[in-house]
Amino acid sequence: MRIIHTLPLFIREDSREEDLHMAGLALSSLQNSKDHNTVLFNQGCLTNEELQDWLLTQGISCVIQGEGVNIGIAAARQACFEFIWEHFPETEYISEIHVDMILPTGWYEPLLRYLAYTGEPMVSPGIVTSSGELQPLKEFIQLPETPEHLMTALQQLSREGTAYGFVHPVVHNAEILRRIGGYDTRFLPGKQGYEDDSLLLGMRYYMGIRSEWRPKCCLESWVYHATMAQRMSLQDKHIDFSINEEGLFHQYGAYGLRELAEIHRDSQGFLQLFHKYTPSRKRGD
Repeated sequence: MRIIHTLPLFIREDSREEDLHMAGLALSSLQNSKDHNTVLFNQGCLTNEELQDWLLTQGISCVIQGEGVNIGIAAARQACFEFIWEHFPETEYISEIHVDMILPTGWYEPLLRYLAYTGEPMVSPGIVTSSGELQPLKEFIQLPETPEHLMTALQQLSREGTAYGFVHPVVHNAEILRRIGGYDTRFLPGKQGYEDDSLLLGMRYYMGIRSEWRPKCCLESWVYHATMAQRMSLQDKHIDFSINEEGLFHQYGAYGLRELAEIHRDSQGFLQLFHKYTPSRKRGD
């Protein structure tokens, strides 16, 4: 297969219908593309049987992993990767999609061409958020009122070139992702937080620090991504972020945080973390 998509599917008990509607839009839009094979990790609150029945009513076919328990983003993604590596080892590309997305037909095609041409490990499209922001360009548009009109608007945004930045969805070169190992969940035990940065740093080291590799968005492709539509509603999210922050430091050290500051040059967050985890030198040392 050329590409397989991965999706941790999290349905909240207190907003089940809203989340299922959102998931239906995402998966139905993906079905319009030629390559729509998807490995879905069930993180709750449906049983696998309930989820399978719902997918059938939507006319959607996915491989279901998981058991309806929220084991965290990194663990769920990694389980999807390992399933693909074991069962579909010839797959060239793996994408990470989210439930709060609308994906135009063939959205991944320019990304596959870019990866094949450049040899880079990953690339993202541009995204339009729920506020109408075009990331990573920091421009804004008026959002269309219907999903159908939104699909048309996304295709009309296509332009040449790339811009530095990292957003989801993202498409990986499957072989490079496997060599890096994906997400090392020993260092990311929290349910969310810093998993993307852990992977980005692994990619930067794979490419070699001398190359000064940074992730890019291919502006020929645009996807709607509401961003943080579910996960930021979870209780105790700050605890998970704190746990994974420490894990990121233990995995890559203070110099890894400094490299992330180079990757995310528009943000001071990782430079602050670098100083947080750097021992202070006392006078006379």
